[in-house]
Amino acid sequence: PGLRVAGRLNSGVRQQTMTILAALEQATEAIEAPYFLLPIAGRDLPIKRERVYCYELFHQLRLALRDSQLTLTGEPDKRGHPDFPPINPDFILHTPGGHEENTAVVEVECRVGLEHLIKDFRNLKTMRDRGYGTLVLLLFANSNVPWPKLAQAAREADIGLGEIAVLLHRAPGLAATREHPPAPTAA
Repeated sequence: PGLRVAGRLNSGVRQQTMTILAALEQATEAIEAPYFLLPIAGRDLPIKRERVYCYELFHQLRLALRDSQLTLTGEPDKRGHPDFPPINPDFILHTPGGHEENTAVVEVECRVGLEHLIKDFRNLKTMRDRGYGTLVLLLFANSNVPWPKLAQAAREADIGLGEIAVLLHRAPGLAATREHPPAPTAA
């Protein structure tokens, strides 16, 4: 049976977030090595390519959400939309044509430089401000989450890091895992 994604009007944000995260776990586990790191002719080592990864993630996520009432849209261009600035989030789950079912937004990133993270967090904040209830940052092809950079990027983008579900997809064939910031140490 397919995963069911409940809309914002029909169930709580917590249930919706858990269902979307479960679909992302299922989808990421199905991503095979050539889509995770792209083999390049004449090079010994494959390279990270966000677009290649995102196209395969879109395919696998559509399969995981096949029974959903919502539409998965990849890189929707918001230029010219009267309710949005010109941004292109990586994925949104919604019912097109209205704002009643603005459900989730996912930003995918393999580059963990501060400028990339700030841009992603600004996109997430913009979408949150337009009614999207589930915000996800999916990091892939990294061994750990750079929490200090994420905290700094969140401050720069004026969004709470706790508002964002951070997923880490370490390797092909493994599901992305939800990560949480380390507990503060006592001074």
